[in-house]
Amino acid sequence: MNKMSPVKGFGVLIAVIVVLAGYIAAAAALHLSEAWAGFLFLLYWSMVEEAKPDRIPRSAIGAFVGAGTAALMTLAPAALGMGPGMALFMGIVLLLVYAIIMGWAPIAVNMATMIFLTVGTIPHVQGHADWRQVFFGILAGIVYFGGLALVAGAIGKRKAVAAQARRG
Repeated sequence: MNKMSPVKGFGVLIAVIVVLAGYIAAAAALHLSEAWAGFLFLLYWSMVEEAKPDRIPRSAIGAFVGAGTAALMTLAPAALGMGPGMALFMGIVLLLVYAIIMGWAPIAVNMATMIFLTVGTIPHVQGHADWRQVFFGILAGIVYFGGLALVAGAIGKRKAVAAQARRG
């Protein structure tokens, strides 16, 4: 592992604070009541997918599939009645678990799916979440954090090309 100097580590900490404060400000400006969903996207994408821009699609689709399935735990019983609604929800969960075991549809059924499904089925989330806002929160996280990564990658490539040109 690359050891970082305390000064450089402090600089990275300041950059993290600025990025997170920017997301919080954007979420507040957009009146997102479920901004946590964007942070959960960031947590998964940065820790599991190493914040690689090419891994945004699988992280995003998995997040939406997981959150959508979690939303069914509330929405299906309300629409179909408790028994049929919960049976539908549990059937879909079992299908997703089987799909992840079998390695089917990894762009849609992956660890992001399972993380969002798990968090979305926490009783407090089930009882209080505004699911539309959860989806907007995920989208905000994708656009904000993914957009920053794409911009940073483009700047890094431009700097690398310029440095290569200077070397000859």
